[in-house]
Amino acid sequence: MSPDKLPLKPVADKPKKERNPAPAWVALASPWLGLLTLILSIVIFIVPGSRDPRAELTHARPYSAADWVLMIADYTSVVAVFVGIVVIWQMRTQPRPLAAPLAAQRMQAIVGLVLAGIGIAIIYMGVALRGPGGHV
Repeated sequence: MSPDKLPLKPVADKPKKERNPAPAWVALASPWLGLLTLILSIVIFIVPGSRDPRAELTHARPYSAADWVLMIADYTSVVAVFVGIVVIWQMRTQPRPLAAPLAAQRMQAIVGLVLAGIGIAIIYMGVALRGPGGHV
């Protein structure tokens, strides 16, 4: 029996759905958010910390500047990593090799992720070793 006369035909492959990449401004925001995370991670140890952390936790005193900068740096780092991952994730179905604009956007996302990763390492290692205000 020849292959043309088989009773069952093979199922045709479904074409992959091509996703639209993220807008260019999202890729541009990635390195800036990573840089902001890195700057804030250094500023945490420059601004004055708390003299009485127990009073801050009981709301007897307002939070110190270092505590506010720490909170902002933590949330900025999450947003920076999220934006970088979104840009890279949406490029997974694009035909390879990537076009020059998409390759540049991927590079921006990678730079943003690296900067945010360095900032995250500084935040967590520094706070674990010295505390948010640099006081032991």
